[in-house]
Amino acid sequence: MMIGCIGCGNMGGALLEGLLHSAPQGSRFCAYTRTPSRLAHLEAQGVLRLKSAREVAEQADLLLLCVKPAQVSAVLKDIAGVLTAEKVLLSVAAGVSLASLARDSGAVCPLVRCMPDTPALVGKGVFAFAFSENLSREQAEEILTLFRALGLCFELAESQFAAFSALIGAGPAYIFAMMQALVQAGVTLGFSHDSSRKMVQALVEGCAVMAEKTPVHLARLKDNVCSPHGLTIEGVNVLDRRGFSGIVLDAVLAANARGLAMEKES
Repeated sequence: MMIGCIGCGNMGGALLEGLLHSAPQGSRFCAYTRTPSRLAHLEAQGVLRLKSAREVAEQADLLLLCVKPAQVSAVLKDIAGVLTAEKVLLSVAAGVSLASLARDSGAVCPLVRCMPDTPALVGKGVFAFAFSENLSREQAEEILTLFRALGLCFELAESQFAAFSALIGAGPAYIFAMMQALVQAGVTLGFSHDSSRKMVQALVEGCAVMAEKTPVHLARLKDNVCSPHGLTIEGVNVLDRRGFSGIVLDAVLAANARGLAMEKES
């Protein structure tokens, strides 16, 4: 199998590098990006750098489209003439529907819509997948198997993609904002920035592992930290009075509304 990638920025490059290690033995790789320097380390690992998106589309069996959403239509119209029914086109462009991909590609090959999140860059991603009707179940399972080496994979109805993007695709921004606030609080309390950041990173990682391995409600885990007349309950009371849960909920719903609007625009 030849796996090709058009667009090798942060996400495209990370997916391609991850697949280098998870693809079946004997798989080959090719790519095109407008900034050749981004491909240098991947070339050293055996990725063939080609001169155009069209060349990648000609050679690839599985074609990863990792350009920005605004560029998808133009790229697809450029490569449509070399797509065939034997190829599979996988897009990670947010807000670009399967119907839009089919329209601009000429509807000649099976399509996959994939929504990753940025922790995929470190092999800890969460992925949503939606498949076109002309993609076989066997092909779908092969793609899911490839990506499971890069993180957790969910097969969703396409109607759920805006919600997934708002909750998980955008989720790292919410988490990093919280982490930044905690680091700032640590510095305010007298810790160095470096120490504060290391503490917060370990805190978040530990809580994630604890939530995964402890089969109780998250509210119970929160309550377990709050001793009567203790300092934690005072902090939690402030979060509750300021509407912390409601703020997070509103952020996700706002992102979801924008995602739905983007799909209508595509």
